[in-house]
Amino acid sequence: MRDPLTDCSYNKVYKNLKGFSQNGENFCKQVTSILQQRANLEINYAKGLQKLAIKLSKTLQSTKKKCHPKLEVPLQRPLLMVKERGKEKRSLLELTFLFLLRNPLCLVSAWAWVSEGMKSAADLHQKLGKAIELEAIKPTHQVLSVHEKKRKSLDNEVEKAANLVISNWNQQIKAKKKLMVSTKKHEALAHLVESSKQTVTKKEKQKLLGKLKKSTEKLAKEDENYYQKNLAGCATRLKWENTLENCYQSILELEKERIKLLYNNLNQYTQHISVFGQTLTTCHTQIHCAINKIDVEKDIQALMEETAVSSTENKSDFLLTDYFEEDLNNAMNKERQESSIKSKLLRLQKDIEKASRDRAGLEQMLKSYSSNSAFLDTESQRITAALMDETNLKLDLLQANSYKLSSVLAELEQRPQPNHPCSNSIFRWKEKQQTHSYVKISRPFLMKRLVWPSSAVVFARLYILSKPDRMMN
Repeated sequence: MRDPLTDCSYNKVYKNLKGFSQNGENFCKQVTSILQQRANLEINYAKGLQKLAIKLSKTLQSTKKKCHPKLEVPLQRPLLMVKERGKEKRSLLELTFLFLLRNPLCLVSAWAWVSEGMKSAADLHQKLGKAIELEAIKPTHQVLSVHEKKRKSLDNEVEKAANLVISNWNQQIKAKKKLMVSTKKHEALAHLVESSKQTVTKKEKQKLLGKLKKSTEKLAKEDENYYQKNLAGCATRLKWENTLENCYQSILELEKERIKLLYNNLNQYTQHISVFGQTLTTCHTQIHCAINKIDVEKDIQALMEETAVSSTENKSDFLLTDYFEEDLNNAMNKERQESSIKSKLLRLQKDIEKASRDRAGLEQMLKSYSSNSAFLDTESQRITAALMDETNLKLDLLQANSYKLSSVLAELEQRPQPNHPCSNSIFRWKEKQQTHSYVKISRPFLMKRLVWPSSAVVFARLYILSKPDRMMN
């Protein structure tokens, strides 16, 4: 069976955006995973450095208690040797011995500064690791969780609306098949009534006429049911396309939010790296320069400008009504065939006139909005424009059905074929010994797709994440 959703431009663009959004989500998850590894490295490095600082501190404390008595004895003899030499020039080793004797704790104090430096570095690495977890990883996980729930909700809306379109499409074909069978049976009964007028009794004739009346009522009911399902196809199709457009815009907003989130994480990451001092700042200069060139608003503007899809022709497929009477090779009486088609054309004409009046009213409203400054309600204008699109679509579908029936009637009456712009947009396909008709209706279309931020952003992100060792040294 033909899929009514395959060639829809809205559906194609929405699926493209979903694929792009999935790539963006994967990228965000990978970045978050790498940041988590970096945070773990910082915290583990801080723990190791803290242990070394404590170990060195304990060693120094022990040395303060023991080094002075130990130094006195071994230094007595070298000192005497130095004194005995009187005014002779002292060597560097001799001066060192004198310095250590007079200041036995100076070397220990120097190593104490080393220990304090280790503690400070450990504290910096610990703060960096915790800051990455609290200010980048945790908010990212929260945003991704919210985005995932939102996307699931949007996908459910789209799937529900798409199922309605497919269901209506199938219902139309099923109702058509039922109507065709009923019409054949009715015609057989009508032929039986006409052929047996002279051969049956009055009572049997009344019985046959009663059956014919019931068959006529049943046929009219099934015909109306088929007709209404065909009209309902217009509403379900519009609802599905509107759902696609609304969900598309929602996903686009989620992608904008993710771009800003990645930028904010990168900016905060840079600020924390900068506190490590001049050495880390020197290593970070290239990244900092790249980040300073980032204009997130400019990225979003480029996103909207470069991804605009304009002047794209959007053609939607709609099933047309197919009746038994349209088959010129059937056994139906020609007069009843023409009469039945004319009654269907009359019904279509009434609906066309009503839709035309509705369109004229909506055009007048839109004209009033544009000419009168008092009408500044954007929402009302949007709703009116949507109603205008729906009315135009309904009118096109009605006119296509009318043209198709008029062409059959003209052939029956041996008149010239009517002309209509939709004549080249009506197509047919066969399926299980039945021929189905559908029309391609052109409609306005404008949607946008998402692009990723500028190369400066990507370069900065990848550069940071690929240099964890440089940032830790």
